[in-house]
Amino acid sequence: MSSLLLPQRRKQSISLTALIDVVFILLMFFMLTSSFTKFSAVEMQSSLAASVLSDSKPQLLRLSVDGQLSYAQVALGDSAALTDAALSSEFDASMPTVLQPAAETQVQVIVDALSRMKVLGFTQVTLGKLRPQANAIVGQK
Repeated sequence: MSSLLLPQRRKQSISLTALIDVVFILLMFFMLTSSFTKFSAVEMQSSLAASVLSDSKPQLLRLSVDGQLSYAQVALGDSAALTDAALSSEFDASMPTVLQPAAETQVQVIVDALSRMKVLGFTQVTLGKLRPQANAIVGQK
């Protein structure tokens, strides 16, 4: 009976303004924190796997800080502009190859050189240095 005597409350609608604000803030957060760069990976062998797989002497390519490649003290040019014709006279791309970057070389320069070498058909590329006994045999004229 008491419910009959009390005036009926009007149902209040919930304001969606706060919910829309939260959704908008989350949308802006994810838009600003997302990066739209293309992801790519460079496949390469570890030096341990490369030494186990092949008994032939590896070829040594040196990479300078500015991206210049050299082989046996002969400059081959910029790794980005490297062509198949420039490499065919120097060495075989199917043989094991060690890419030795200079100490101050930026990672992006190394990745660019490795990507270019993959495009040119290098199948056995290792990043690192040769052991002292191999250094006397390979890359010296």
